Amino acid sequence: MPQLLTFEEIKQQYHNEWLLIAYTTLDNHLNVVQGEVLLHSPNADDIYDALPQYNDRPVAIEYIGEAPKDIAFIL
Repeated sequence: MPQLLTFEEIKQQYHNEWLLIAYTTLDNHLNVVQGEVLLHSPNADDIYDALPQYNDRPVAIEYIGEAPKDIAFIL
């Protein structure tokens, strides 16, 4: 059975990790409010490599922690 967590609970459990989250609820700005963590890893490539397995589910990729110095984010 999937474990649904709020984004606040997710942030408390996963530090400095990349997450693949099957979200169930988004806010008005499309931020994850609640969902199930499908995969977590300190390495972003692990998340992106596994992404095709979940193409039938609404998912979000999040990084929980301070932004790594060698990565640029496009918003």
